Amino acid sequence: MRTDVTIIGGGFAGTAAAITLARANRSVVLVDDGKPRNRFSEHAHGILGWDSVNPIELLRRGHAEFESFGGTIVQNPAETLKESRRDGCRWSVSLADGRDIDSPHVLVATGITDVLPAVHGLPELWGSRVFHCPYCHGYEVKGTNLAVIGGENPGFTFNITKLLTKWADAVTFFPNGLELPSQECALFQALGIAIVDEQVLEVGPVEGGGVVVRTRNLQLPFESCFTGPRFEPNDELLRGAGCDVVDGWVRTERGLTSQPGLWAAGNVISSPDQVSQATGAGAAVGIAIDQALFAETLP
Repeated sequence: MRTDVTIIGGGFAGTAAAITLARANRSVVLVDDGKPRNRFSEHAHGILGWDSVNPIELLRRGHAEFESFGGTIVQNPAETLKESRRDGCRWSVSLADGRDIDSPHVLVATGITDVLPAVHGLPELWGSRVFHCPYCHGYEVKGTNLAVIGGENPGFTFNITKLLTKWADAVTFFPNGLELPSQECALFQALGIAIVDEQVLEVGPVEGGGVVVRTRNLQLPFESCFTGPRFEPNDELLRGAGCDVVDGWVRTERGLTSQPGLWAAGNVISSPDQVSQATGAGAAVGIAIDQALFAETLP
């Protein structure tokens, strides 16, 4: 299979780029494994005109739009990304089913993996009763009695704990193995954040909503719960292709990596990207790819 652009990752960044390029009369193949980062969430927020939309439903509509503009979706994981030997193509993407897609340009938008603290029950409530982003879900927990569970990503966890006091009536922080620096401890005290320095053994649902946090000695109910996961970019394909990495992230300039014709957008290169940010980033990189293709045809 040969196409102008292969896009690996059918989430919001990849789909926005795919639509932009298809509307620019480019042949585009969108390779999607069907596992977007926010598949665990019931609702997405901060999306102009679509607040509280189910993210999977929104992606389904985006995929249908892409196909209506002539795009092709391949529901299959991409296994390898390597230099192509075919004339006019820089890159070859090998799929799990054995097919290859050759193209002069490839966009990788494979997102990020949220690694949660090792607390029993936490994965089952992730995205429905346990969250991580105050700007995605802070408004929905306004006025509640809220718990924050530590254990991964200290700096991020400390920051969201402080920020959540803007919305919640009460915030209780469980370090859960994290060492709270004295400066942070003083700020927590000034903000009225309660600290329960006991290992969290389990998090469970409360009938009617909310969660219960269990330690060895306590069983405390809360109306809402947050935690700070460790963010691991799904950038194996980019690293395998020889892209430069800076401070643990693949380096890009306007979406272009250090490798010619190889691009990246969304959470795979930027952990804070919400749906609206990822969509905008994808569209912007799509435009950059189209203009690079156009420049390559000029005499």
